[in-house]
Amino acid sequence: MTFVLRSAASALAITAVSFAAPMASALPTGSFGAGDGRQVVIVDNTLELSDLNSCWASGFPRDIRFDNRSSRNLLVFGTKDCTGDPIATVPGGTSGTYWGWSAVGA
Repeated sequence: MTFVLRSAASALAITAVSFAAPMASALPTGSFGAGDGRQVVIVDNTLELSDLNSCWASGFPRDIRFDNRSSRNLLVFGTKDCTGDPIATVPGGTSGTYWGWSAVGA
């Protein structure tokens, strides 16, 4: 009798885990409840910046499309080395086109 109860309890536990695991993996993660949980910024729909503490620079000042998928603000500068006062801020979770030369996470 004890073996039967343990077997039934084990079967129920396996069934519960089998049902709950796919449900948990389907829940959104990341900043603002969407994405894959990484703090990234997409530049011009082609380049992914994942180290927001490092200064990223374009080859020259221009209009740059930023898709900030992180929870941090992105500061845009008119210099090639992220120095001076920022000329624009891309808030976390937003996107837009800004004139600039370099950018770094705030």
